[in-house]
Amino acid sequence: MSGFIYSRSADVYTPTEWAGSPWSRDRQHGGPVCGLMATAAEAAAQQSGMRVARITVDLCRPTPLAPLRLAWQFLRRGRRLALIEARLSHGDVDVARATALLLAPNPELASTWRPDEPPPPGPEGLEPIQFMPREYLTHVPPGFHRSVEVRLCDDELGPVVWATTPLELLAGEPTSPLVRAAMLSDLTFALSGRLMLRRGLMPLDPRRVALINADVTLYLDRPPEGSWVAMRRGAVHDCEGIGVAEVTQHDRRGRFGRSIQALVANG
Repeated sequence: MSGFIYSRSADVYTPTEWAGSPWSRDRQHGGPVCGLMATAAEAAAQQSGMRVARITVDLCRPTPLAPLRLAWQFLRRGRRLALIEARLSHGDVDVARATALLLAPNPELASTWRPDEPPPPGPEGLEPIQFMPREYLTHVPPGFHRSVEVRLCDDELGPVVWATTPLELLAGEPTSPLVRAAMLSDLTFALSGRLMLRRGLMPLDPRRVALINADVTLYLDRPPEGSWVAMRRGAVHDCEGIGVAEVTQHDRRGRFGRSIQALVANG
């Protein structure tokens, strides 16, 4: 599979069908939206000489499958810390907002807090599995969800799910590891639930409350590497129709961050 999700003209991003969601032919998936917000964070990092430490995307309303305008600005730009705000709009309406925290790294400081943890096995040599059941895919429109590749494995620390998308976010531009990780972070709830099922922490129950995410936050210990993201230590908790999903994120070197989503009952 190859292709791209958006074509770009100045600050306007026109979606292809790869931006679509399984919920409606007229709506975009949250993954590409998160990817666009991450490009704003990267642009700010390049200007400031800092590193992206956190991106939070608030999905204000359903995002139409239509051209979107991306704008961002510094809210603060200091010596060690910068904060930006990004807004994705359709016409005069904001469909998503984001903030990104940037911090100044000090290459002379060694890591002192993180315990050693071996990188998860894979993704090479692992058997691909379906991200969504085939019978479900036959009834939903095309979109980002059809591009996601998933592989599962287990090691001494528990189950791991590797995920990627071979799509480029923008036509004619390579997608950075950070932007790809941001896109895949929108799958935190879906993949954390799969990890919990793999660990036998909950039964496969069709009566389970259906939840959807209202935001995405990605914290970064360090810049991610490569095109695959491994997620482990999945957890989902909910009470009265409100919940939180979280996973730690890894690449071939080991852990690079953590993603969290706020959830609300769908219906």
